Amino acid sequence: MIIILDTRAGNMGGITIVNNTSEKITVSITNTGDNGNPGFFETASKNSNTWKRNKLQVCYVLRADNGKTEVFVVEPEKTYEIGGNMSDVTIVNNTSEKITVSITNIDENGQPEFFEIASKNSSTWKRNKLQVCHVLRADSGDTEVLVVEPGKKYEVG
Repeated sequence: MIIILDTRAGNMGGITIVNNTSEKITVSITNTGDNGNPGFFETASKNSNTWKRNKLQVCYVLRADNGKTEVFVVEPEKTYEIGGNMSDVTIVNNTSEKITVSITNIDENGQPEFFEIASKNSSTWKRNKLQVCHVLRADSGDTEVLVVEPGKKYEVG
């Protein structure tokens, strides 16, 4: 999970990665059309590193705490936190048909795409702030729009 903090005032041309996980992370930021070393560098738990970049780049993060790799686009003059305090937003499908759900990701990361949830199943998104959830119901053909809050569960049907 990644949290983006805007730090334009004090970090000209730098991309900072903050490790909020309990173990090290290994990070590489591309240098497409730019200067800087694209190699992999370790960042200890509760520490940060800054890469000098002047253009949008791709960041690869290997997390030692969960073994997962995170890939995302980074912008100069911004700080990205790995392993922040995002909470779960759970959508439960109590209908007799599938539902299709999307939760916005305004001012944070996360997939804004639509995902299907089978009947009598649930799915969870990581969000840090209030977001808008769109639910397309196959049983009625209706579209429901909800404002969802981190740390809560919402039932459809």
